[in-house]
Amino acid sequence: MAGLTDFASAEYLNYVTGQLVTPALPAIWMGLFTTAPTSDSGVTGAVEVSGGAYARVQIAGTATTNGTTASGNPTLHFASTPTWIVAGMSIRDVTTAASISAATTVLSTTGTTVTMSANAAGAGVGGTDVICFSAFAPPIASSGAEPATISGFSQNTNTSFSFVQSTASWGTVVAFGLFDAVTSGNLRWWDFLGNFAWKPFSCSSASPGTLTAPAHGYSNGDPVVVTAKFDGTTLPTTGGSWAGALTVAGVSADTFTAGVNTTSVGSGMVRKILQQSVPINITVTFGTSSLTLSLA
Repeated sequence: MAGLTDFASAEYLNYVTGQLVTPALPAIWMGLFTTAPTSDSGVTGAVEVSGGAYARVQIAGTATTNGTTASGNPTLHFASTPTWIVAGMSIRDVTTAASISAATTVLSTTGTTVTMSANAAGAGVGGTDVICFSAFAPPIASSGAEPATISGFSQNTNTSFSFVQSTASWGTVVAFGLFDAVTSGNLRWWDFLGNFAWKPFSCSSASPGTLTAPAHGYSNGDPVVVTAKFDGTTLPTTGGSWAGALTVAGVSADTFTAGVNTTSVGSGMVRKILQQSVPINITVTFGTSSLTLSLA
């Protein structure tokens, strides 16, 4: 389900067990899915948008300075500022970490400069420092007693960005993924659209099965997805399928149905999602804090 893919997990595991040097900072492009991945491979079952002028959007990467920035000055210098760097992106100096504070973001850009939200610190930024830019803010750690009551996450807290205008229908987008190439490449992480948490549920054997998720907050017609991935439980057996987006109906404070006839009891996790239809001549824009990468 949503989260780190097998590729990215294996890469990090090789690093922490001393089998690889620190992986190079990748350039990252965001892609859109009309059908979300169905396994941790990140490939199985996934259908990415195609046609209609669709192209992934770069949301993270690095650039090398070509001039120094003295402590107390907010301007970074480049031979040519990459066009994908936009206001609100987080900034980190990979070469001289102490020179840029953790909460610093991009205020504005020109063809050769980036103005930061805070002045350079310490010894300042060097003339050939590698600077990392990202549309996502530094992650917020999980909080609460184990199991964590609030899962850790990262959002595009300060950054909005747009895809190209569609020249044909892109279908209905339900999820997004982070890739390490503008085409093909490896999917490293993916998540559903919408800033909604996974909630545990139990389900009856009925036609349709009734899901009980205390204080779920859903409304009739809401799209939701279901998984047993996060808690190791067994979903009820059905005459149909739990796959894909389901539609909430029969809402009460703690229960609802999702159109799935069940032939046994069971339990799992449920999450509300957003679905975005993209017809012809539409520019898809993601506003600040509209995308969440959740740790659970």
